[in-house]
Amino acid sequence: MKKIYRIISKKISIFLFANLSKLLSFFNLKIIPSFSELKNYNFKYSKNTRRLIYEPTKKMFSKLIIDTSYYNSQLCKSGAYYGTNKSALNNLGHRSGYTPYYDLLFRHLKNEKINFAEIGIENNASTKMWRKYFSRAKIYGFEYEEIKIKNAKKDNLKNTIYKKIDVSKQESIKKTFSKINKKFDVIIDDSTHVFNHQLNVIKNVNPFIKKNGILIIEDIFKNRKEYSEENYFEKLKNFRNLFEKIYFVEFHNINNYTASWKNEKLLILIKK
Repeated sequence: MKKIYRIISKKISIFLFANLSKLLSFFNLKIIPSFSELKNYNFKYSKNTRRLIYEPTKKMFSKLIIDTSYYNSQLCKSGAYYGTNKSALNNLGHRSGYTPYYDLLFRHLKNEKINFAEIGIENNASTKMWRKYFSRAKIYGFEYEEIKIKNAKKDNLKNTIYKKIDVSKQESIKKTFSKINKKFDVIIDDSTHVFNHQLNVIKNVNPFIKKNGILIIEDIFKNRKEYSEENYFEKLKNFRNLFEKIYFVEFHNINNYTASWKNEKLLILIKK
């Protein structure tokens, strides 16, 4: 009897919270975890705890939901100093709260001689941050707009190379990375944030990532249909076996500010 009661009460509470989540979404608010996404989960009943246990389906990439409000690192401060949106402490523009997670993700590479690449340099702010963080790395900045490359070179960052690239064209990505002819430990895409361009990057840079190397797609829109997690899973079905792990990371931070974009979200791919 208790089993039936607990299952029914659990399902009723999920139904109520799922519909409340939909209502709150109109105000750009969200209940964590999102009960409205439970269609992507299977559940089983635990006899020991007499509770339902939910497990993600195999038809979705895994996802972490992280609140970075209480984590402060030198990388966060450095990002704020140079004015990149990757830091939630940045007071010069948008804030996405990535630097606490990046500090943890990249800590083992911080003092190593690695090859690091970022696609999309904008005003060179994040390149400066990475240059300070990865003291021994060779850093490549890829950009389409030649004026941005020209301005970035004026900063005279040591051991930092800039190359032109067009992420809207797969051939441009292939040729650019082939000419460099190196394997990278980390590649970050912070370019156009266009869904098809992100796919172009994933499909064409993967041969240039080292074993256990990390590819990151930044600034994925949370509330736009084309950028749904289901869509990424489907579109990458022929490339999943090239990576040891693929997962999303969604960020919450009390300082986050991304206007109406609501794109504080990453896709992380770890190369086999």
